[in-house]
Amino acid sequence: MGTALLYDEEMTKYKLLWVDPACKIEVPERLIVSYEALVRSGLSDRCISIPAREASDSEILLVHSELYLEAVKKTPYMTLEDLKEFTLQFGDVYFHPNIYQCAKLASGSALQLVDSVMTGKVRNGIALVRPPGHHSMHGAANGFCVFNNVAIAARYAKQKYGVKRVLIVDWDIHHGQGVQYCFEDDPSVLYFSWHRYEHQNFWPNLRESDYDSVGKESGAGFNINVPWNNVGMENSDYLSVFCHVLLPVAYEFCPDLVLVCAGFDSAIGDPEVHKKTENNDNIYAFYSSFSKGSYLNIVCLHALLFCALRKTSSSQLKLAE
Repeated sequence: MGTALLYDEEMTKYKLLWVDPACKIEVPERLIVSYEALVRSGLSDRCISIPAREASDSEILLVHSELYLEAVKKTPYMTLEDLKEFTLQFGDVYFHPNIYQCAKLASGSALQLVDSVMTGKVRNGIALVRPPGHHSMHGAANGFCVFNNVAIAARYAKQKYGVKRVLIVDWDIHHGQGVQYCFEDDPSVLYFSWHRYEHQNFWPNLRESDYDSVGKESGAGFNINVPWNNVGMENSDYLSVFCHVLLPVAYEFCPDLVLVCAGFDSAIGDPEVHKKTENNDNIYAFYSSFSKGSYLNIVCLHALLFCALRKTSSSQLKLAE
């Protein structure tokens, strides 16, 4: 069994149509350069190409409210002024006439990978998707995210394949609050996130992104946040957390499926972190060893949040290798 690669050019076909400093870095090129790097390196030829598909309404509703879905469905028909007005009710996100189509493809791509892994067609896989998903919530877009791709994938795997335990690893400089909210009372899904926090002074500036948010009710203990309160974390810091926190917990939890929200904005050169975080390619190589466990199925969802273009492609190559 090989590694799946999923990319659809359609997901590059939306962009910001007005001036918004908070969203100006969310551009199609972030996805394009990653795919082009895989092609140039020859890695794409070593992967099994899987076609994208759109997520259905019923699949999106595994995580999102019907009211929210119906509202997003109207965006292809909105005027520019209507899109601006619609966007104002959410945080750090923008809408475009084609973003609903792209969001369905992004979530559907995650589901295609789940199907491919769970049916034994591939051992693992990576999806280059846009828009990303881990910030979106039950009834709200947020942080460039429209539908929560990884959360939909987790619930889909549980529903369709009877998966008992899902581990979600959030590899991004920003806390994926949407994923946490979705599963904070669910002991069958273990959510792990390491993210820049700075005592709640870094976006999304949430109290519940701190280390003591461990889940609720029956899900208590199944939410693990590692908030970085200092900047300039190095490989040794990431490796320490990986070896002494994530790995022991993961092996004890013994997941049937591992889903990864892989945003590479913790790399040097990313404009969002201003070169303060020093995570480099070596950590991605070490991470790959985690995905080779005999019982682990890995689906890697490339969130591509706030990534510097050249560094994104470099990090993407290392993880794909």
